[in-house]
Amino acid sequence: MFKLLNQFNHKAEIRESQDEMLVGEIVRAMARQGHPAVAFRAHSDRQAMRFKTIRDPVLHSVWITLDRKTGTGALSQAVLGSKATLRIMAEVKNRMTDPDDVLKMYQTDLANMFKMPALGGIKLNHELNSVYATMTSVIEIQRYVMKGQPGVDALVLLLDASIDKLRDKLAPFKKA
Repeated sequence: MFKLLNQFNHKAEIRESQDEMLVGEIVRAMARQGHPAVAFRAHSDRQAMRFKTIRDPVLHSVWITLDRKTGTGALSQAVLGSKATLRIMAEVKNRMTDPDDVLKMYQTDLANMFKMPALGGIKLNHELNSVYATMTSVIEIQRYVMKGQPGVDALVLLLDASIDKLRDKLAPFKKA
């Protein structure tokens, strides 16, 4: 009887910690791309990580936030799956801002006030010497966790494709 109870508890612990496992896989995937982790912020179901993009000619850093929405209980995981929102925010940092850049910044900010990007859409934001591009998508955690190399490869593809899209949007804002 105790063995059965322990197996049930073990499965519950694994189910509840899948988002933490995915965070570890994200850190590993980004490190393999040459982007070391420099900051972590952890909450009960939301983890944010910042990575320095050392070798990237455009990007200064990337924030990745994983916010778990469903799947902490056996019933919700069976019915809804284990869903999370993956928010990726890339930053371009310019050391100097000229008046033309300030004008572009206000134009972008005005456009953002009337624009709500759909999931997968990219939103630009200026903050003095930084320009941010953000995209959010809903992912199935179980697609990437405890799948071995195919799960890792799928995660690397997702992260690379998302960061490439953000880099393309931010490239015009990068100053030498």
